[in-house]
Amino acid sequence: MRATSKSVRETRATLKRAWLLTWEWAGEHAEMKDKFAAIISSRYNDGTVKQILEQYYVRGFLSLHEQFAYAKSKKHCPYKVENLTIEVSERLQEVSSLPSRVPFSESLIIGGNPWLWGRIVYNLETWVDKKGIEHLKWKERENISWDGEIKSEWKEGYLKRPL
Repeated sequence: MRATSKSVRETRATLKRAWLLTWEWAGEHAEMKDKFAAIISSRYNDGTVKQILEQYYVRGFLSLHEQFAYAKSKKHCPYKVENLTIEVSERLQEVSSLPSRVPFSESLIIGGNPWLWGRIVYNLETWVDKKGIEHLKWKERENISWDGEIKSEWKEGYLKRPL
């Protein structure tokens, strides 16, 4: 258990926008002990976040031998960071010659199962309750499409863990 001061426990902190890195998986066999990986300033561009995401993945998932090989040469990382894609409307495809899906710079993944997902989230809020549980709440885009402007639905995300 990490120690926190009384002022931290009684304080709520908010950010309008940040990169959130979380471990994701499919099936209990791939479940990670802690879903949370990091919160990073939204002022970092996606190229910098790709480097950070790769390093978190290497540190959190690869064996010591694999990390050693990666330190010698990045080509030894079994996965590369990829942009998730967004759907391009038919109308926009017709006038711009774009493919049906294009990379989206606000959402990045690395790994197989489990994988590490970095994405821009909004209205990020954190607090510690009286029982010493950390809470993290945010809004993120889902069902993203592009029709001259980015359109999306919003969903609320939530994590909690013992302090």
